Amino acid sequence: MPVIALVATATFVGIAYRLLRGRGHRVLGRQQIELRRLRPTKNGNLSTELGKQATLLQFSTQYCGRCPSVRRQLAQLESQHAGISHLEVDITDRINVAARFGITQTPTIFLLNAKSELVYRVGGIPNVLKLNQELEKLGVK
Repeated sequence: MPVIALVATATFVGIAYRLLRGRGHRVLGRQQIELRRLRPTKNGNLSTELGKQATLLQFSTQYCGRCPSVRRQLAQLESQHAGISHLEVDITDRINVAARFGITQTPTIFLLNAKSELVYRVGGIPNVLKLNQELEKLGVK
């Protein structure tokens, strides 16, 4: 009987994890993100330039298998919409950054408004349709 309960619990946790992975959520209380402290890059060069309307801030690691495809997705979004910027922060050797922002998986994406305030976050591969909806809420066309 204990084995059946263990299997049922593990199955439930696994299904819940798969359903929730990659889902984003709005962030209450506008936390200001100080880009200069994070040292983000754009195309391999240091950059702290915010988008005029929104910034997609991607947290990645060198060992993240999904990060390159997400990087391409976000770069494509950036090219499709005027007023947004895509920056990336490598947290491979920066556990303090991961701990500060509660990052438990990569990629993790923060959507920042024009004032560099965190308004939306996604852990895992983002749903591009949902990201577009959130960008529209910030006035991105």
